[in-house]
Parts: sequence; C-alpha cells; structure tokens
Amino acid sequence: MVVSERRILELNGLRGTAVAMVLLWHFVGAIISPDLGMLSKIASNVFVFGRTGVDLFFVLSGFLIVGILADRRESPYYFLAFYLRRAARILPPYLLLFALFWTFTFWLPPNKYFGETIGPWVYLVFGQNWFMSFHNQWGPGASSVTWSVAIEEQFYLIFPLIVFLTPPHRLKVILFWSATCSAIARACFHFFYPENHFAPYVNTFLRLDGLCVGGLLALAYRNPDTMAQLKKNRRYISRAFFIGLAIVPLFVGFFKRAPADTMYYWGHFYLVMFYAVCLLNILLNQGSRSLGVLRSKALQFCGKISYSTYLFHPMIIGLFFLSRGGVEELKTSEDVYLLCGAFVTTIAFCWTSYHLLEKPMIGCGHRFHYT
Repeated sequence: MVVSERRILELNGLRGTAVAMVLLWHFVGAIISPDLGMLSKIASNVFVFGRTGVDLFFVLSGFLIVGILADRRESPYYFLAFYLRRAARILPPYLLLFALFWTFTFWLPPNKYFGETIGPWVYLVFGQNWFMSFHNQWGPGASSVTWSVAIEEQFYLIFPLIVFLTPPHRLKVILFWSATCSAIARACFHFFYPENHFAPYVNTFLRLDGLCVGGLLALAYRNPDTMAQLKKNRRYISRAFFIGLAIVPLFVGFFKRAPADTMYYWGHFYLVMFYAVCLLNILLNQGSRSLGVLRSKALQFCGKISYSTYLFHPMIIGLFFLSRGGVEELKTSEDVYLLCGAFVTTIAFCWTSYHLLEKPMIGCGHRFHYT
C-alpha cells in the first residue's frame, strides 16, 4: 500500500485537537470581558494558546500533502488526480461559505461580520491573505479565517510542480531552506515594518515554515533508515515534546506582554518545531495506549468535521450576536446562552455539511485515480 493511503487515526484526532483549540479561543478566550476580573484573566491566559491551532494545521497539512505528492510523483495522472481530488475536498464547503456570506452581505445593514471590503473575485482566486497583507486588516469577520485556507491553496497550487521537477534527494533541501528563509523573512519584515501586524501573520511567503517542516517529516516518514534512527532515539524525542510543552507558559507570558514581537521574532518558529515534535511522537508511537485520547470518538468526530467547522464558526458566531444587536463579548449569562447556541448550531451545521456535501464530493474526487 502507498504510504499516504495508510489511515492513521491519531492524525485525524490531531486535526480534531487543532480545531478544538481554535474554537476555545474564538468562543471564550478572545471575547471574554475584562470586567470579569480574575476569571477573565485566567480564561484568556489558558485559551490564548488555542489561537496556535492554525500553526498545527499548517504542520499537519504539509505532512499530508507533501507525502501524497512524494508517493505519486511517478504516476501518469499525477497533476490531474491531485488537483481534482483537492478541488473536491476544498471547494464545496468554501463555495458554500461564500454563497452564504454574500447573501447575508446583501441582506444585512453594514456591520463588521459581512461586507464588501474584499471583493468576491479576490476570494474566488484565494487572494484574500494578500489583500490583508497589503491593507493591514482582516476584512469582514465572517470570512476572516479563510486567510489560512488561501495560504494552503497557494501551496497546493505550486508545490506539485516543485515535487515533480525536483529529484527526491534534493527535495528535502528545498523544504529546509524554504522553511528557514520564511522564518527569517518574517522576523525581518516585522523589524522593518512593525506597524504592519497582518503581513507576517497571513502572507504566504512569511508562513511557509509550518508547511515545509511538515513536508520534511513526510519525507523522513518514508525513509526506512531515517525512521529506524528516529525509533532508536524515541526517548529523546519524547523528552523534546515535554520540553516544548514546558515552554508553553513562558510563550504565553511573552505573548501577553508583546504579541507581535513574540510571534514574529520567535513564536511561530517555536510553535512549528513544537508541533512537528508532537507529530513525530505520534508517528513513532501509533496505536500506543498513551495516544488513546487521539483515537477517542470525540476527537475523531471533531477531526471529521474540522474543515467546515473552522470555516463556518466565525460566521455563525457573528449571526448570533447580530440577532441580539450586541457586541461580541462574553460577559453576562445571556452571552453564555448565545455562545452555546452558536456552538451547537456550528456543530449541527457542519455535521450536516459533512454528510450531505463534503463526504459525497470527496467520494467523487477519489474516482480520479493516479494510475
């Protein structure tokens, strides 16, 4: 069996963990009112790490996509099958999101969740992250999270050609230097343009390190000699994970004091390496009891609907708060009920989307074979 066709349940659970982290941040940490005193401070400090779930998504996506490309580079329908399968996976929920987005934009009065700040053609060509980079703003809140989807789509568009044209032994060199240059460029950009807080966060060239490090892990996973060596050093890799985990409170402390400096000088690089070590530990310990939580029904369910959940939850939160005519804030019991309703609606909507739209379209995509 081709390596990329092996089903690793723990990776689906890891995807579920990433989206759960983002939800905890957006539903609680990002909007809890400072008027709640110590409770607000504790919740913000605990859940702020949830915003790094996007970094985990990048590492995991790089691992999966580069792995697929490396396995199939000699296939006769390499480009056709890859692009059609990706389109079937990515486009249906994405296009549904923007059909709803523009419907609400035309129906509702001007507000921060819906609007024409970013034109429809920009979204259709996955250029919104470049708009955000140049204009130093998110644009409408209901579609703001799609910047990361845009980065991944741009990576999917270009990297199949790079893998196809590059000898396998040189691909790891390209991935290594792409990751290194991206991290350095991000820090340099922030140093010279500290007033632009968006470009280092959403610009493709400045966020390639996660995808490329994930790609390096994919190549290592396919090399028996490398994996044998890593298994011999499993104990040290496990220690590296706990060291990275111990740095989390330090990272949060620095982030709360200086968010931009922390993230752009060293934070994203730390997160990429920490999540890469997490992924490597999973690969080395598949099926073990210690990873049982990643195989749990809850995280498997979250992983299954993670893509649509990530896409739609800001829009649904926005609609619930707009229905009340209030500010997006977690302060009163009414806010709690409102957010609970938004959360339940998000899960129900995305479960329905998965079964009625995503799953059938993924099945259609897999009708296109590489051989």
